Amino acid sequence: MVRSKIGPKGQVTIPKELREKYHLLEGEDVVVVPSAEGVLVKHPTISLRGRLKGRINTEGLEEELKRIRKQWRV
Repeated sequence: MVRSKIGPKGQVTIPKELREKYHLLEGEDVVVVPSAEGVLVKHPTISLRGRLKGRINTEGLEEELKRIRKQWRV
């Protein structure tokens, strides 16, 4: 268990070891879900394209995927 304080604007700092373990990056959106035990902070459900944005070069990726899918259907 890790403790953190709520700041004046309602902000909570997620400790570095948890951010690294769960791949939570600065500026990234999170979802705060109410639960019976309190709140859950998690990654939003997003598309693979959104998750890869800015991390890899996706130029031509969509066309390449379409080409590969056609091959699988044969």
